[in-house]
Amino acid sequence: MKYFIGLCEYINADSIGSPGKRTFKIVARSKSNNLTIWMEKESLFQIGISLAQFIATNSEPKNKDNVDSKSLIINNDIEFRSDDISLSHDSGSDIFTIFSSGYIEEEYVDSSFSFSRNQAEELSRKILEVVSSGRKPCFLCDVPLDPDNTHLCNKLNGYSVKSDSITK
Repeated sequence: MKYFIGLCEYINADSIGSPGKRTFKIVARSKSNNLTIWMEKESLFQIGISLAQFIATNSEPKNKDNVDSKSLIINNDIEFRSDDISLSHDSGSDIFTIFSSGYIEEEYVDSSFSFSRNQAEELSRKILEVVSSGRKPCFLCDVPLDPDNTHLCNKLNGYSVKSDSITK
């Protein structure tokens, strides 16, 4: 089944759970449709970084094409875990589109949604904020610290790092 919810009015990234046990999602809403895509932290991070790099290195076009914002779904709410996710940009209209695929129960799903440059900037900032709000990294090796266990740092040859020596 293919779902395209069109040009989004609202888009956000979020995580649920405690640091070290979080799950990540992007929520997109168009006029009458909602799409929630659950994904791995690294996938969300790559989308955020890709958006930030693209926006920083490509200026906004002076003349933009009109955007067809029709949606191709009847269902109002779609939610699934993504197996594959990608990002594209239409230089003519300066519109970004996220494509994702996965399963809803036993049915294979392709979904996509589009958003503007301003929304891309906001989404990128939000993604980087969500991803970085997890466990604090070790100041020596950058491995995320587990608050419930002692960290045996590779940089200290397996010796533990005292929690009061963490500067980040």
